[in-house]
Amino acid sequence: MFWSSVFNGLKVFMHWEIYVLGILYLIISWIPLIPVMLAKNEESAMAKSFWLMMFVQPLFVVFGTFLLVSSLFPIILGYGNDASWAVPWLLIFKLPMTVITLIAKMFILFFIASILGSPKSLVVLIIGGTALLFLLNIINMGSPEIGLNEIDPIPGFLTIIGIVIISATASWIGILVSAAISTGLSYFHEGIGEALMIPICSIFGFIPVFIYGAWLGLQLNL
Repeated sequence: MFWSSVFNGLKVFMHWEIYVLGILYLIISWIPLIPVMLAKNEESAMAKSFWLMMFVQPLFVVFGTFLLVSSLFPIILGYGNDASWAVPWLLIFKLPMTVITLIAKMFILFFIASILGSPKSLVVLIIGGTALLFLLNIINMGSPEIGLNEIDPIPGFLTIIGIVIISATASWIGILVSAAISTGLSYFHEGIGEALMIPICSIFGFIPVFIYGAWLGLQLNL
């Protein structure tokens, strides 16, 4: 089932919605960096960049992850060919406290995983996987026939090893790409290049998220 999950997970990139939502994710992640760009001197920019990268930007990254995963939910699980654009906003307006609790949990997991030095792709896998399980639970409340209670959210040992290897590879590629982009941007504004490394590198972390979601989807009666 692992290779089927990998194949189905990579099929997500065949949908145009992932690229639109990827750009939206980068924009949301970039919003906290505006004060850095507006800073008048290098010392001020670096100071703001540090605090923004530690506390503020992760919150925006988490929210962007929630929007991307909840919008691509049907495609990730493999039971639909179109993004559910309205789902994240319906959840926000109809279940605000539930979504706030989810965002808080994802933020805490993001912060702990980052402090422990986990690769960015593994961090995104953790918070993205949390969002997927949350959405499955919401669906199960309205449609228990999908068989959520019968699935195991934790993959087998070999599947975990495979996902970890893919996460490490995605993280390595993400570091190379983000380092090249951030180095180029640093010539234009000191501090902005380093701050942008998190969202750019995180984009590659969605690869194992999609594979994990496909693995979950193969277990469901959808």
